[in-house]
Amino acid sequence: MSPDRHVAAAARVLGRRVGMRLDPATQGRLTRCVQEAAAAREQDLHAYVASLEHDPSALQDLLDRITVQETSFFRDPGQFAALARLVPMLSAPTTVWSAGCSNGQEPYSIAMVLAESSAAEWRVIATDVSSRALERTRRARYSQKEMTGVSPDRRARWFHRDGDTWTVDQALRDRVAVSRHNLVGDPPPFDSGRCQVVFCRNVLIYFRQEDAVAFLERLAARMPPDGYLFLGYSESLWQVTDVFKLVRFGDAFVYRPAPSGGEEQPPPPARRAAPKEPRTRSRARTPARPTAAERVAAEREARESLPDVVGLLAEGEAAVAAGNHEEAVAAFRKAAYLEPDHPIPHLHLALALEAAGHEAAATRAYAAARAAVDRADAAAVEAALEGYRMEELVRLLDAKLGAGR
Repeated sequence: MSPDRHVAAAARVLGRRVGMRLDPATQGRLTRCVQEAAAAREQDLHAYVASLEHDPSALQDLLDRITVQETSFFRDPGQFAALARLVPMLSAPTTVWSAGCSNGQEPYSIAMVLAESSAAEWRVIATDVSSRALERTRRARYSQKEMTGVSPDRRARWFHRDGDTWTVDQALRDRVAVSRHNLVGDPPPFDSGRCQVVFCRNVLIYFRQEDAVAFLERLAARMPPDGYLFLGYSESLWQVTDVFKLVRFGDAFVYRPAPSGGEEQPPPPARRAAPKEPRTRSRARTPARPTAAERVAAEREARESLPDVVGLLAEGEAAVAAGNHEEAVAAFRKAAYLEPDHPIPHLHLALALEAAGHEAAATRAYAAARAAVDRADAAAVEAALEGYRMEELVRLLDAKLGAGR
């Protein structure tokens, strides 16, 4: 069996066990992780890949290597501002699930928001499939560089400094329950109706569509009708599932479970609660149900308010998942036209063109992506790469262009 076939076999195991979708952009990363893991275990590729089927430690080690565990505190501040506004509307006890918690910055950001709110009873559930990520979350110790996003006031209130590292205060850590969880194989880690808010940001983009849909259906069935789901800004459920409906909340967009009868959930009120108003433990009164015309207009306004490029990228990804490569090409081409100096739309376009069999056009798109790397803001590109390094993108593009010459 050739090395590529070994890597493909490992990819099938990851897809079956944890729903991971390996696309051409991550092929090189998986190849490197498989080769390094086999070498560390002193096995040839054939024996190592075979062990993934029956050795849980081998599979866990590969997951730890392949999953991206880079994030930051209060990433996407608008969503945390929305959470702060939501808290007074939630019934006690308040439970928030950080699904795919990475190294812990997200669940501890959530915990800080809850601790600073009027909520008397609350907890955060932090889960991930990576044992390394969970260990770091439990340690709750971060370098100076990793403290980006935490204000001086919050550092003083919620962290203890020891030289160049910062440790989350024990009182906050006690409210965060950390455990391993497989979004594909395990049920949501809370009793039905007991978790009002779920953060699952920049996780579903790595799932096969059928696994993402199955997870969302399980989640919608377990969440209360007045629950809230936060996804990453680059993610969209449009044309993926109708078990959640998109609504606008202040400056952020959130998803809410769709009523089983097919009627849309009215959007939550955008009014900020008075700061000194006593918190009630009863559920907020449901606003008057809008007419059908009002519901259609509200959803249209919400969709039209989404950034054009984000919507086009989501449309293209949905088309790729459905096997409609020409539709994906059309969506990614529009995104690249709107953002000519950002390499990610060009990269998506190139991959879709390659999948559709348009080799010459794909090479031109790869070249456009490589040229955009030199023009783009490095921080913005790395944020869009969701933890992958700029060097990895450059290596991928150079390899593609080298193969096309």
